[in-house]
Amino acid sequence: MIRLIALACASLLLVTPARSAANESEEARLRARLGPDLAGPVIEILRSAAAQGLPTAPLVARALEGASRQADGASILRAVRRHASGLAAARRALGPGARPAELDAGAGALLAGMPEDSLVGLRRARPSGSLVIPLIVLSDFVARGISPVNASGTVLAATRAGAADLALLRMRERINERIRRGEAPLGASREGLRELLTRTEPGPRVSSGPEPRERRRP
Repeated sequence: MIRLIALACASLLLVTPARSAANESEEARLRARLGPDLAGPVIEILRSAAAQGLPTAPLVARALEGASRQADGASILRAVRRHASGLAAARRALGPGARPAELDAGAGALLAGMPEDSLVGLRRARPSGSLVIPLIVLSDFVARGISPVNASGTVLAATRAGAADLALLRMRERINERIRRGEAPLGASREGLRELLTRTEPGPRVSSGPEPRERRRP
């Protein structure tokens, strides 16, 4: 037992400097690109996220993207703060075991307008597999003009039916192609889902409450 404890302590000593070095590298990049006035507040957000166990690489990427686009400091700081909040909300919805890539994709979906309940439903529909692709497809649908409610219903239905990542990506391409040809986003998503379901072998259904429905406009 004493030997196991000693090995565990040694492992922590090896990991902690590596993490510290990574954090220092990120902070150095931010100071070099953003300047001291903006880098300071952004680094504070990064340190707060790291203390919560959230991934910081997406926040660094967000800040550097803003700098590359020559956005003003207030806009960059606002974008980084929103993404940090999105990461925290994604972990709340996806669970503490969510991988960094899932949290980043989940934050993107939430910032695109998806409700947290949609992420919770996806986790229930695919409790052990990666949700990166379903979350990316969700965000892409909203960007294409599909409402969050319908986008969620489409991806949830496909995931509950057992559709793999490749099938979801193919469905996305078919729906996007229909929209590019002038078809209404709602009709395109319904037809794309119908095509996917005819090609997907039915799998075990995971109950997560009633599926969201598209509201009809008066």
